[in-house]
Amino acid sequence: MKKILSSLLLLLVCIAAQAKVIKITLTDGTTKVFTSSELSAIDFNDDGTLTITTYDGQQIAALDADFDALTIGDEATVTDIYPDVLSFNIDADGIPVNLENERNIMKMNYVYPSTDPFGEPITLSGTILIPENIWEGKAACEGILMVNHYTKFHRNEAPTISNGELENMLLANHLKPNYIIVESDFYGFGATVRFPQAFMQGLVNARASLDGLLAARELLDERGFDYGPLCFNIGYSSGGFDALASQKLRDMEYADRISFDKTFSGGGPSDVREAYRQYVIVDSTAYNAVPLLLMVCTNETQQLGKDYNDIFQPYISNRIDELILSKSYSSWPVCDSIGREKKIHEILLPTYCNLESPESMEMQNLFSIFSMTNDDWTPDLSQRIYLFHSRGDDYVPIKSARPMVSFLKSKGFEPSLIPGKTNLQTNFLVPNMGHLSATLVYFIQTLAAIYAWPMMYTDGQLNPKYAALVSQDVDVVAMMRQLDAMGIDCRAIIAGIAAKIAEGQGGEGGQVDPATIAVLLGEQLAKVGLTMQDLAEMSEDSGIDVNKLIADLVVYFSEQPAADDETEVNGEEAQETRAVRLLKAISSNDKATPAERYEWQLRQWLNENGVKVFSK
Repeated sequence: MKKILSSLLLLLVCIAAQAKVIKITLTDGTTKVFTSSELSAIDFNDDGTLTITTYDGQQIAALDADFDALTIGDEATVTDIYPDVLSFNIDADGIPVNLENERNIMKMNYVYPSTDPFGEPITLSGTILIPENIWEGKAACEGILMVNHYTKFHRNEAPTISNGELENMLLANHLKPNYIIVESDFYGFGATVRFPQAFMQGLVNARASLDGLLAARELLDERGFDYGPLCFNIGYSSGGFDALASQKLRDMEYADRISFDKTFSGGGPSDVREAYRQYVIVDSTAYNAVPLLLMVCTNETQQLGKDYNDIFQPYISNRIDELILSKSYSSWPVCDSIGREKKIHEILLPTYCNLESPESMEMQNLFSIFSMTNDDWTPDLSQRIYLFHSRGDDYVPIKSARPMVSFLKSKGFEPSLIPGKTNLQTNFLVPNMGHLSATLVYFIQTLAAIYAWPMMYTDGQLNPKYAALVSQDVDVVAMMRQLDAMGIDCRAIIAGIAAKIAEGQGGEGGQVDPATIAVLLGEQLAKVGLTMQDLAEMSEDSGIDVNKLIADLVVYFSEQPAADDETEVNGEEAQETRAVRLLKAISSNDKATPAERYEWQLRQWLNENGVKVFSK
């Protein structure tokens, strides 16, 4: 009778909104801890054992169950520790990136008290990834990477169950930086998998991340781990949005307990309302499961009570439970199920494709509240933020990301392309990469920072030598390298301008002036699919003074070598302008191999900069 009563009580706990932790003694004598939301049923067998059925259908043989292991208000509790492997092997827009690199880690899953979307106490789950060399005490830890996971659909994609690509990239790359990753499942996954997730719901996921970070620190302290002095806040895609939300909530409520050395936000829609509007205006996205997820999660989490027959086309509305709420499918099967080629108007009813309709305006008002560009946030200027977005992003419209730059500038942040130069590093210069392939650029920038940080900073202060370097104004050559690195073929653009000037089309008497450069620059940008307006936006977002850039180009193309510093081009003395010399260099090396051309250009560059190199 006691077992029966215990079972009934346990089942009542399992369906309670406030999840508890159940400690299960398995048939081999070991124990495993589950949250009540993970369990579907507990059945008694004739031999006196138990059969535990989890929410995803897995059955576990057990001997005993203790349902009083953790109640709301208790401190964090470790639920499982086991060895795992991270692997750097990803697929970005169909381009496999396999560096054949692995790293052994220990995965520590835990539960901790937090708050649900309605302000009520809840038990959430998270994971701590500890590299094996740190776990075994063979290496010191540099710090914690608080990772905000990207868009998830399937219940088994929760960080406590499986590792995502960003986690693999951050720790399993060849540099193998010595950091510990802390990551929350967020509301709607793991311990709270029975509830709809809070996708793009403002500060809900931020609170989950910050509470999870505080709990992880306590658990690491209890086990004697020194987790280092640094703490970075990282996220890409919807995780990039949640990283900004975490920074916002940190500034508003957690500043006395948490400080980030830097927040790295990539590929996220900081302005959720504008993202929705762009989806409707463009009537397309390469990831059309996301507008579907956004509408469903808003309806469920905000308890709007809307009938999905009034939001979605019939072929979708009657499958919401199956496609979204059941968490039985990953994102791409959802896209395939509704049709990857389907336009937004083929997913949403006309009411929600009309941005002026009352129903649409209601949703837009909610999305505005979720957005990170509201004046309810006064950012902490002592914090550092990195914003990244590809102008060719086919999942998250660039127009939903750019408002964040303007917002932070209005609050006193100063954008710059150069790491460490100001408190706002930006990179909105990637013009031709899709959402997934641009992840690699974001990852490289983030990895470079977290790997070099211990050398660049001491007690949060920038190394004086590095500070002197990055405080210098960016000259035109350095700017060209930055643009080159971001996918703009500056060599071709500059060569085109040089050819025009050398042919005497650079203004009266072949003189180079700002107006001429602007016109020629516009012509060359058009050849690579960009406009002067694009350049102006990119410049504004990235802290580039476009007028100074044009002025530098004027100087660059007008410069003549000094009389005592003549350079040699293919055996001839060259007193012409740089434009003429560059044109000669290009035309005289058309038939050269790439290696020969590079070597020649390198020699030429060294000669022009006062380094004498013997010509062959």
